[in-house]
Amino acid sequence: MEMSVIKKFLYACHEAKRITELLPELPPGMTPRHIHVIDALWQLEQSGAPVKVSDISDLLNVTRPGITKMISELEKIGAVRKLQDKTDRRVVRISLTESGRECYGFYVEQYQTWMAERISDSGIDSREIEAASELIGKIYRIMNPNRMEDILK
Repeated sequence: MEMSVIKKFLYACHEAKRITELLPELPPGMTPRHIHVIDALWQLEQSGAPVKVSDISDLLNVTRPGITKMISELEKIGAVRKLQDKTDRRVVRISLTESGRECYGFYVEQYQTWMAERISDSGIDSREIEAASELIGKIYRIMNPNRMEDILK
């Protein structure tokens, strides 16, 4: 593959990262990564089952210590609450607070709806978005040094 193609792709990835940084101004202490965790927690809560750190970690494919740190930060901000399980005190359940639900409503539901409308109005087809998403996912899996098949070699 030509180096110019790789450079163009890497530049596009940089621009894609910048898109995620275009969120409206976040509450003090909150980052786009916090919003990502809030979104995952909201999705998991929709099942009705109690949510654990491991559930969020598995959904986002992020290490448990990384999610634990993010949850602690979100708890300090007041977006989530941690509750010890009554039957197994080693297990901690995570849930969104009212403030966390408001963040989800604005920074996920409203912002993503606005984004979808702008993209649709530009003439970009949802199939193009799907193709770009799949391609980025494939390349990430190829380049990720933590891939299971590399570890098993």
